[in-house]
Amino acid sequence: MAGNEWEFTRQLRQSILATLPWTLFCALVALIGCRRFDESLTRGLEEEKSYTRHAMEYHREHPEKRRGDSVLDTWSAADYITLDVAKQKLKGEWAKPSDRLDFLPTDLKLDSGGRPFCVIQRDETILVLRFLDKTAIDCTLASAKQLDISNIHSGDMEFSGRTDYWIYVLK
Repeated sequence: MAGNEWEFTRQLRQSILATLPWTLFCALVALIGCRRFDESLTRGLEEEKSYTRHAMEYHREHPEKRRGDSVLDTWSAADYITLDVAKQKLKGEWAKPSDRLDFLPTDLKLDSGGRPFCVIQRDETILVLRFLDKTAIDCTLASAKQLDISNIHSGDMEFSGRTDYWIYVLK
């Protein structure tokens, strides 16, 4: 190697070694910052979910103060429907509109829009769907098998995201 090339290589190594601690420090700070952001976001979502559960319980205890909240109405009705279905200890997999389940109280047979819920029992799980559009509901086992409920915890309700229905799950 010629003298100039050797000197250039030596200076490059020194430059890299001089900036390496700062680069590692910045990467560490970014990693810690991302972790804290993730923890904060997770905590916020958990608090929101617990607030929503609290809101539903409050809604049940004081329905005159929370009228017109269709999400809480849906969640509360779906929760009661799944509990009533579970008490029946029905066998097998099935799907039926709520207005065709004779054991349900009259006030649980239809949603606030006058449409029946879709009640599904499959794999030790009871699902309640509330369709928001005014078209005929597709309340069949075949349509239920297309639903991915793996990320929905028992007692939780989620909006489908792609179509117009809410999904409530009791596992």
